[in-house]
Amino acid sequence: MTWSFVADFLTENASWPLPRMLVRKGVSNLVKGCSYCQHSRSASTSTSAPALVGPDATINGPSIINKTVRKSDWKRRQEGSNFVDTLNLSIFSGRGGPGGVAFHREKFQSKGPPSGGPGGGGGSVYLLATPAVSTLAHLPRSIRAGAGLPGGGKWLAGKRGEDVFIRVPLGTVVKELREETQDEVEREREEQEELEWAWEASKIRLAEAEKRERRWNAWKKARDAQQKEKNVHPDDLIGPFEELDLIDVGEHRQAAHDRLRKELFIMYPNADLDSHPTFLQTEHELLSKLLSREASVPGKKSRRRRTQIVNPGPPLLLDLTQSTPASDPILLLQGGQPGHGNSSFQTTEDRSPKYATKGGDGDMMRLELELKSAGDVGLVGMPNAGKSTILRALTSSTPRVASYAFTTLNPHHGTCVVYSDTSFSGPREAQQSITDSPAAPETYSASTHVQHRDRKAQSAEKRTEQFRFTLTDNPGLVPDSSLNVGLGHAFLRHIERCSALVYVVDLSSPDPIKALQVLGHELREYEKVKQLPDGYLEGRVRGIVANKADLFGESEGVDVEGATVRSQEDGRRKLSDLLQFARKLTASEVERGVRREEDEVWVIPTSAKERENMAALVQSLVKTVQTERQRQKEAQEVAEQALKAEEEEWV
Repeated sequence: MTWSFVADFLTENASWPLPRMLVRKGVSNLVKGCSYCQHSRSASTSTSAPALVGPDATINGPSIINKTVRKSDWKRRQEGSNFVDTLNLSIFSGRGGPGGVAFHREKFQSKGPPSGGPGGGGGSVYLLATPAVSTLAHLPRSIRAGAGLPGGGKWLAGKRGEDVFIRVPLGTVVKELREETQDEVEREREEQEELEWAWEASKIRLAEAEKRERRWNAWKKARDAQQKEKNVHPDDLIGPFEELDLIDVGEHRQAAHDRLRKELFIMYPNADLDSHPTFLQTEHELLSKLLSREASVPGKKSRRRRTQIVNPGPPLLLDLTQSTPASDPILLLQGGQPGHGNSSFQTTEDRSPKYATKGGDGDMMRLELELKSAGDVGLVGMPNAGKSTILRALTSSTPRVASYAFTTLNPHHGTCVVYSDTSFSGPREAQQSITDSPAAPETYSASTHVQHRDRKAQSAEKRTEQFRFTLTDNPGLVPDSSLNVGLGHAFLRHIERCSALVYVVDLSSPDPIKALQVLGHELREYEKVKQLPDGYLEGRVRGIVANKADLFGESEGVDVEGATVRSQEDGRRKLSDLLQFARKLTASEVERGVRREEDEVWVIPTSAKERENMAALVQSLVKTVQTERQRQKEAQEVAEQALKAEEEEWV
């Protein structure tokens, strides 16, 4: 699209609805800066006005306006599709900061004690389950905690790395992924082999240094004793100290030892520590810890979790159904250990250590996050059955509804509140019927009036809340959803969390019974795919809502809105068939042992669009939720008693 074409379009279509983002950025300013628009507008008023030339004729207007239009269009197309319920995540804890190598200096004190401070610890990674978020879209693919800062002089410690808190919605299942490639295994084997070579070389060098130290002490003692004697014969004088040749440890061991020394220690300039016993002892102890996996080598980018290598056990598996206290988050990865400054290595044998250790590397973990929405009642049905309309009629939630066949791509939640006067919550704005909701406003304007709800205009009659429960509008199912046709598994996973399920069918469809059979078949097959117990989902079905009962009249035809109206006899026949199907379904599931006898499947005809017979539906839902909550409470009490008995048995 050229800039002249955009200018023509803007000038010739004065009534064109501008996107809100363009209004905010000021399209008029862009048009004023365009030479073509200036020429066009001036030509309409005065033909003698010259056109702009020079640098103003080549402004960046076209790229700015095209980018803004594309972004606004993308936002409109993305309505509702920014919901993310599965995510593979890589998390990294921060590495520890290195210690400092410094010596204290003051006035009249040219040679002070070692004053290098320790480094800062690496940041840790924590997990928080909170109801404040409802999707995983805010999480990036990779999360890293902050690294610790190095220690300074005057015994100053480095700043600790910043911790990271991963906030996930309630109902999130966290799984640790442990997939090892051949390259990772080979790299781990090479690093382990190099560490063993360095440890062997360090052991030999430490033994040599200790042996040299003993020889030096014996030589010095003998020399001092000889100096105290008088009239010593020249032939009996003790000669200079004799240095012995180093043992050949092999070129590969020596190279590995030198590399690890550079990665583990920070040396004072011009410090010669190759034969220093205290330093070699510290080095050997640190290499022993690395060999036993009690520490990590700084700079080694391991792609596997270190604790998995040290203590191989079952992968991490968390089912976050309750909120995590902010004061006690779940620790996923501990930050790297801080490095020690040279003041930490001061001993009676070594009064001025000239080395410090670097901080330990952080840990790494791969996670799979899967969000399974939870609710007291889950609405299950085919596309365009009216689930979203029912949610809008019973709660203040506003999922998109339309009169054509489509399905909601993401689950929607709503809370139904029942009051003391038998009334219940509903849409925010009082209306006789629920109409189609557009995907985006027809026009955009900065001066668009937004209607706010007048709370003072509410009924003056005092009423109290008696009961509330949550409804979940699950995306519609299609045949073979259990085989992951379309977005089958992405839809079905949200049904697992609901305490009770309710089928929603279109009573005006040619065969509502077939739709119920398809829904039941998909639930049973999904149980097999996910290896769930028999009747785990199917046994939770508590009722059937026969929606769109308003499309039956005295005579068949087409109403004013274009909907097909069927006869009342046809509606009664279909409703009778649904009642018989519900009785057979209850009897068969009771016989299979997946349903209790008292859990009969109820059938209620409704018109969610016209909000007809919704009070009867709310009463049935309230009884269902009360029963399920009581059973969950009893099951929890039994589990607590069993746990208490087990603890007493151990005591």
